Amino acid sequence: MTLKEDVNKLTQALEAMQSQQASDRAALTSQLAEFSQQLAELNARVNALEGYDQAEASDLALSQQALSTQEKATQDDSQQPHLTSASSHSNQYLPWQTPPEPSQAAQSEQTHSSQQGELSQQADTSYRHDAWQRQTPQAEEQVKAQAPTRSNRTTKQKASTPGIGQQLANSVGQLQGSLGQLVNLLLGPFGGLGEQAKAFYQHYQAKGQGAVFLMTLAGIVTLTLGFGYLLQYSINHWFSELGKAMLGLITANGVIAGGLFIRRARPGMEDYASGIVGLGIILNYLSIYFLGPYFELIPESAALLLMLMNTLLGYGLAMKLETKVVAIIALCGGSLAPLMLLDASQAPLLYLPYLLIIGACSLVQSHRLNWPVLLEITALLHIACVQLLSFFLFLPLAPIDTMAMLALGCINALFYLYGLGSLWLQAKREPSARLLMVPVAMLCFTLYTLGEFTPYAGELFAINAAICALLYWKIRRDNLIAPLMLAAAGVFAGVAALYLISADLLGLVLLIEALLLLWLGAKHDFIAIRTEAYILLALGLGSNLLTLFDSLAVSHRELGGAAGMTDNLILILTLALSCAAGYQAIRLIDALGDKLAEGEQLLRRALQGAFGQLLAITALFIGYCLSPDYYLNGLPLIALMLLYLGRRDELRFTEIMAWFWLLPLGGLIMLGMLEAGSVNFAQQPLNAKLARIELFSCLLLAYYWYKRYTPQSPLVSLAYYVQLICYLALPLLLLPKVLRSYLALLPIYLWLASAMALGLARFVRHRSLVIETQVLCATAMLFTAISCLDNQWQGLVALAIGALALGTVHGRYGQLDRRWRILLRFPWQLSPFYFALVVAVAVQTLSGLIAPGWSLVFLGLTGYFALLLERDNALGRRFAKALKPGYDLAYGQLLLLPLAPIILHGDRPLGLNMSSLLFSLSELGILVVLAWYLKGKRLGIESHKKLLPKPALAWGWHSLLAVSYFLWSYQLGTQIAAPVSSILLVSHGSALMFLSLRPQQASLIRMAGILFGLACLKILVIDMASFVLVQKVVAFIIIGIILLTVAYFYQKQKNRLLAQG
Repeated sequence: MTLKEDVNKLTQALEAMQSQQASDRAALTSQLAEFSQQLAELNARVNALEGYDQAEASDLALSQQALSTQEKATQDDSQQPHLTSASSHSNQYLPWQTPPEPSQAAQSEQTHSSQQGELSQQADTSYRHDAWQRQTPQAEEQVKAQAPTRSNRTTKQKASTPGIGQQLANSVGQLQGSLGQLVNLLLGPFGGLGEQAKAFYQHYQAKGQGAVFLMTLAGIVTLTLGFGYLLQYSINHWFSELGKAMLGLITANGVIAGGLFIRRARPGMEDYASGIVGLGIILNYLSIYFLGPYFELIPESAALLLMLMNTLLGYGLAMKLETKVVAIIALCGGSLAPLMLLDASQAPLLYLPYLLIIGACSLVQSHRLNWPVLLEITALLHIACVQLLSFFLFLPLAPIDTMAMLALGCINALFYLYGLGSLWLQAKREPSARLLMVPVAMLCFTLYTLGEFTPYAGELFAINAAICALLYWKIRRDNLIAPLMLAAAGVFAGVAALYLISADLLGLVLLIEALLLLWLGAKHDFIAIRTEAYILLALGLGSNLLTLFDSLAVSHRELGGAAGMTDNLILILTLALSCAAGYQAIRLIDALGDKLAEGEQLLRRALQGAFGQLLAITALFIGYCLSPDYYLNGLPLIALMLLYLGRRDELRFTEIMAWFWLLPLGGLIMLGMLEAGSVNFAQQPLNAKLARIELFSCLLLAYYWYKRYTPQSPLVSLAYYVQLICYLALPLLLLPKVLRSYLALLPIYLWLASAMALGLARFVRHRSLVIETQVLCATAMLFTAISCLDNQWQGLVALAIGALALGTVHGRYGQLDRRWRILLRFPWQLSPFYFALVVAVAVQTLSGLIAPGWSLVFLGLTGYFALLLERDNALGRRFAKALKPGYDLAYGQLLLLPLAPIILHGDRPLGLNMSSLLFSLSELGILVVLAWYLKGKRLGIESHKKLLPKPALAWGWHSLLAVSYFLWSYQLGTQIAAPVSSILLVSHGSALMFLSLRPQQASLIRMAGILFGLACLKILVIDMASFVLVQKVVAFIIIGIILLTVAYFYQKQKNRLLAQG
């Protein structure tokens, strides 16, 4: 991608973000304007309502008369109430809002009143979620009449309420809302019941009947308890059993009749009357309980029949009165009361048809009241009832007789009743999680319950799958129920496959079903069907992989045998079909195009990644079947395939997994080492050798793939550094073999490795390879020197190779380009020191032909560095530029090499042989070379004069001379060693006295004094104790003559110099 294309893409993205921001800003502005308008209307309404000042009326006529009087008073004094209301509510407006004008407030109040009237008319026939009771027209008129009749005390109290009270009320409301959300989260589907109860109370509280509602509820509970205790007491003390039963039933039905009378005779008491009717239904259930299971006055069948009749009565009254309270009581009582009969029942399965009848009644009642919540409560309640029933049964049901078949049929009928019924009641609503709660819950309930109740659950699931498929075909044009039936058919078919099909073929069946559902979901654009298809697809692929791994784990026979080959062919076919299913699923998803949801886009990419891994597993298993020993050697091809898929589909996961698929090659290498018992490449098995070569080649060449095909990939840097590590290891691949078997050839190998590293550094152009070249070159020089010291011919060959290489580098360095000069700078700078090694080896070899020893080597090196440091000779000029970085090191070598003969002097006795002669000549030669170097004006001395001035160097040379002849004198014999050493010290000091007379050498007089002092101390402290008479005479006479002669000529020369100057 070019830079221009990148700039165009970024420009388009910026324009899209700007347009999106503008649209969001416009939407927010419109919302704020709408909110401001609504708030203004609300304030206008509040202002208009608070302007009234009329006492509370007792009936509707007085209320209307008071309303007309108040309107007339308001027309006379309209200005003052509006100003008061505006001032009391001005703090409720936002900073950018302004309070409405009085005229605008009045118009808003009239507009709102008309809108409210229209909404109240619409509410008569529409479904309301926030109320449990539909209001009658009389009740609505009464509420409208009582709305404006607020007392003067209430008006004054609201007018005097400060702003902090409103803020506190808002905070309390927010807290209640948060607590309600928390409760809904904890209770899950049952949280809707709490919301309905809350709406129930708020409904009565809005009508000013909150206290009546609580008192009525408390009265129902207390009367129920009291009636129960009355029945118990009457049974024990009063009437006969039949009379007591009849009394209880008559009382309960009398309560029902009283409730009906109150509802008909007292307008406005409908809610209270509904509560009384509900109380009568509850008392009927209580009476039947005492008649049947408690005192066993009637058979259980009769008690169940009476409960059913009471439930039907409750539903009938609920439909006639159109009250939700009675419907809920009939549902709960009718569903839960028979549970008391199950403990000793002879036919507990009859409870399931009983629940089915109640469910049908709830469906009709929910449709009549336009209240879908009733059916949701019924479904959840009956799920719990069936689970309670299972505790009274021996499961699974056996044998499958008529009663068991009836029970199983009822369980299936409950699914269709509630699943289809809940959707049928809300067919005009948009699909939502709340809408799908009951069908999904009933589907899960049916799957679990049938599997628990019968061993033939697989057959029943297959039948249900066929039924759901037939229903889908019949109602396929229904956009709400048809997708659910199709999804249910797929679920039933998939679960039936789990029960009926062998585990080895289960994965293929699930894949076929998943593809079918995915095709249907894509064709009809049913996201629920596609979701189920995704789940089945994952289950099918997982089942096939699990079958593969189980087969490999338990297989102990040879794969080449007949039986083993058959099993392997089946597994290969299964994996191939799984790959085909994955590929077809990706094609079906791609065919949807823009219809895919956001979650499906992620699933598509996940499926593409899983498809690549499935192909890799299939290829690896085929290789395993063909060759169990060499199947891992095909992993590089698998990794290459994954890299291609990752590049084609832009899948980062597949690209990363391509690297992880190379890890088994490392494991194969380790196994080969363990099997061979050695890290030697030649002793390892062939597959381990191939694995080592393949792994190194893959890591080395991976970067070139990224560089050519996916240069924008984040992993390109990883591939680059992995390749760099391989390049760093390439010159050292044979190092373990050389160290283990050919240690003598190590210097030669190091020089060859240095040349290889130099070539790689030129090719790759990375500083790490340059550093490796420098390290290898320095290491090669070190081991070449060690090998030459050990007198090995391999060292001489390495020395020749190094001399040829560094000589070529030094000779052609100035003619090379800049890149080569950067790479060869370090070897070029080492060349002067390497040729010092060549000089040392050459001198040592030649001197070894005469007499073995290292004295001439030190002499040769001293002369070499003395010439190398100066520019007045050919050698110094040749290496002047190369020696510049290492000039200090060469100068240090010149000063330190003369100390080597002094150190070796103690181990060599004086004798009349060639070795002693060469050693003496070498020491003398070193002193002569140093004297020659110190005599003239040298570049090395000038460049280091601050650190080591020339007088200090002169002192050092004389100290070295003194030590040298002092050591040699003590090798002449014990009788003449002490006199001779003392005489030499005095002679040396005398010479220094004459030298100190020269210009700029006056400091030598101090050294002469030091030498005289050393001679005196030596004679007096050491020599006098061991001298014989002759030694004393000779020493003192000679020393005395020397001192007197030196003193005479020294004074004479000094006087002459003073006279001249």
